[in-house]
Amino acid sequence: MGSVTTICQQFYSASFSPITLEHLPLASLTPEPVSQLVKTLGNGKKLGVAASYGEKCFPVALAFSTETRVLLITMDATSKSARRQKQILKNQLFCDGSLEKHGFFMERLATALYLDLGLCIQNAYDITSDGANRGSIAAYKNLLRQAGDQDLLNESVVEHIFAERPFDLSKKHEFALRAWASYIAVKALHESPGVIDTSIKDPKARAEMDV
Repeated sequence: MGSVTTICQQFYSASFSPITLEHLPLASLTPEPVSQLVKTLGNGKKLGVAASYGEKCFPVALAFSTETRVLLITMDATSKSARRQKQILKNQLFCDGSLEKHGFFMERLATALYLDLGLCIQNAYDITSDGANRGSIAAYKNLLRQAGDQDLLNESVVEHIFAERPFDLSKKHEFALRAWASYIAVKALHESPGVIDTSIKDPKARAEMDV
């Protein structure tokens, strides 16, 4: 069963609208929650994305965020056989070319989706920062400072939210804020980094592009 709650961002002391967090296990996913998420983009096209991994880097949680809504999807070993639900993810999110998917270490997610769930992703971008410090807490802080007013950023919250830890459903609001931060961080990028498109590995997708 899923749930809908309201959370608030904690990164900035500035005022932001409350965030609607909808959580669903993959087996319960229908097109409607995805449509509700995308509607909150308005005329925008950029989604923030976060992922958490379990044993052997299997993706156990995915979160997609706009400024006012987060869709959190949890997965387990049975998710590999959830064909209808995976098709929804593919058609409405991962391979919808009108949507940009932005996240930290997006290449890791793209690899896990392809190898573990048999899903491709298009129009995805890795949020990079600070060269050799990429992925460090300092890099997250730097991007979020640039995206907002640096005097208003609560650095201790950044450290807590982005600390490496296993996914904990009882703290799903904290994981959801990673995706929200990815959405906000995109504002700090002056240009989009190189696109990630794993559909070129899909023979069917390649055949469609050649037509």
